[in-house]
Amino acid sequence: MDLVPTRLERIAAVVAVLAALLLVPAAALGSGITVVVLLFVAFTCGTVARARTGLDGLLTFGLRSVPEDDPRAERYRERREREDDRIREAVSFDYDPHLDRLLAIGLALLGIGALAALAVGPVDDPRLLLVALVALNAALIGYAASYVGSDSDD
Repeated sequence: MDLVPTRLERIAAVVAVLAALLLVPAAALGSGITVVVLLFVAFTCGTVARARTGLDGLLTFGLRSVPEDDPRAERYRERREREDDRIREAVSFDYDPHLDRLLAIGLALLGIGALAALAVGPVDDPRLLLVALVALNAALIGYAASYVGSDSDD
């Protein structure tokens, strides 16, 4: 995969940022359909950009097309490869199932807490029931995934 973002990816990144910036004024003005459309545009364009387009790529290439043999593209590829190697060295990719189990415990506590708030308090918020449902199901899935992804028989 080429490390140089395509022109379409760079344009999509700029459009996503602009749509995200316009969300605040649209929400402040109370325009619901505009907020939904801007969210859709921001997420769609952000997906097209696929996080390959950073500020460095925009400043280096702008929004114009870049031929593959451009010296700036080669320097950009080398810089990105050095940065990726530095990140790979700094971050460990070893899987630890205990972290998934801790996450499952935290999610279970969140779900139980939401159910307890519904049962004990005078809160009639149906979103608490949704939080409990999602958190408890995510805890079960995370706990099961910790055993699927581990080689140990804990």
